[in-house]
Amino acid sequence: MKNKKIYLYWSDNYKEFCPTGIMDDENIRYTPKQGYGVCEIADWLWTELGFSINSVNIWINNLTDLENSRAPDGMFGIGNAHWVLIKGDYVFIGTEYVEEQQVIMTREQLLYVLEQYKTFLEGNYNDPNNPPDPIDVEFVAEGQEAIDMYNGLEGSQLVPYAC
Repeated sequence: MKNKKIYLYWSDNYKEFCPTGIMDDENIRYTPKQGYGVCEIADWLWTELGFSINSVNIWINNLTDLENSRAPDGMFGIGNAHWVLIKGDYVFIGTEYVEEQQVIMTREQLLYVLEQYKTFLEGNYNDPNNPPDPIDVEFVAEGQEAIDMYNGLEGSQLVPYAC
């Protein structure tokens, strides 16, 4: 298991805190110090769920009761740039745009991240000098290892851009 942190940085453009997997002192043009997996989770939260508590609740409900969800086969599909595929207890989140930025985690791990993100969204964080606490993240694998692990699961939909 990999244990990382999603940081919430103040965006002057958006006038709010945004999730990221990189630290303040990092140059985005280089390999992230924490690796690409946590960056993918942070990017997925920001670009697909945004700042909507309703969206987070929909994901929590779907993951809690997968059999009665909108995608009981686990093919949650593609959003702006991210694939979300679920098979059994594993969730694959990846993007076509950064080859290394793929991650596999358990549903329990993703639910934990979503609950923390929801707590952040419910807070009143409008002061750039008073940032919220980071979000704890745990996942199984990232990069090619995550793709291979997901594609190796019995009955998986296979990662569409890696076949």
